[in-house]
Amino acid sequence: MRARLLLAALSSCCGLAFAQETEKPITALPYTPGLDVRAMDPSADPCVDFYQYSCGGWIAMNPIPADQPKWSVYGKLTLDNQRYLWGILEELAAKTQGRNAAQQKVGDYFAACMDEAAIERRGAQPLQPYLDLIDGMNSTRELPAVLSHLHLATGDSGLLFGFGSNQDFTDSTQVIAFASGGGLGLPDRDYYARDDDKSKDIRAKYVAHVAKMFELLGDTPQDSAHKAATVMEIETALARASLTRVDKRDPYKLFHKVDLKGLKATAPAFDFAAYLRASSIGKLATFNVTEPAFFQEVDRQLTSRSLDDLKAYLRWHVAAATAPLLSSAFVNENFEFFSKTLRGVPQMKPRWKRCATLVDSQLGEALGQEFV
Repeated sequence: MRARLLLAALSSCCGLAFAQETEKPITALPYTPGLDVRAMDPSADPCVDFYQYSCGGWIAMNPIPADQPKWSVYGKLTLDNQRYLWGILEELAAKTQGRNAAQQKVGDYFAACMDEAAIERRGAQPLQPYLDLIDGMNSTRELPAVLSHLHLATGDSGLLFGFGSNQDFTDSTQVIAFASGGGLGLPDRDYYARDDDKSKDIRAKYVAHVAKMFELLGDTPQDSAHKAATVMEIETALARASLTRVDKRDPYKLFHKVDLKGLKATAPAFDFAAYLRASSIGKLATFNVTEPAFFQEVDRQLTSRSLDDLKAYLRWHVAAATAPLLSSAFVNENFEFFSKTLRGVPQMKPRWKRCATLVDSQLGEALGQEFV
């Protein structure tokens, strides 16, 4: 039994006892996966601290990298895989002849992502069509079509609320539409609801960050501060109507099956039929509203807030969703709050990592062909 416990600990915590290496593209893994006793710390008493005994050597040789919030053997394996992808992408980005369609897609994508000079020249320009769409709204009746476009364009399905599909909880052979809670900039409701000093400090820094982002969009400092406060008020109201993380583990609290009429009744001020039409979704008969109380609060916000307040909220979330893809002013401001302040990560990931991750997430099938 003791031997089995030792093997399990070594395999899950520290199966590969290698020190970190200078990051550069690779074409093969620099080690042979397997059990390495150097991962152990024989100076520790296994009867007192078995984890230190089994994994202490690996921990000593592998401090948390400055661009990571945590580290483990799995993180190291992920990094080595990224470096391997980096090698593939650099080669394909440099080639101009003899590439097939998939190779051209991933190569050109990576090259464009790595072209920092071009990205800097454009600044916030890529956002302008979305900002114009928001600014052009004349009433909340236009919100469903605008929100549908923003959901599809930015990939931020939590902008005001989330909308997607999943298995019917009562019949796993069926996939139905899900209208879910969302709309928050901070990770979850507790960041808005807790009253301890740390939570208050994070909220203050969040409001300052939102204001800074509005300034980067071209608003005056005074207008930016006002809009940031408005965003915080709206998000706080949505957060307090949201389920806690513990409640979200209870499937019975997350399943409320309705038809289209029932969906409309959860937030009468929002025209879900118009949202579905704008999203080019066909006729749907069944929906799961994961958090009815949340959508009731959405309705209250839509009926009590001015159009300018709602526009400020939308502008912020569009900027937040796209900031990591824009010029350095946006990237750095986003990193300072969401990575350094919230997660304690002292250093931004180098650009090659960010670009390799984007290619893998958005053109994963094409990149996978080259990986194989």
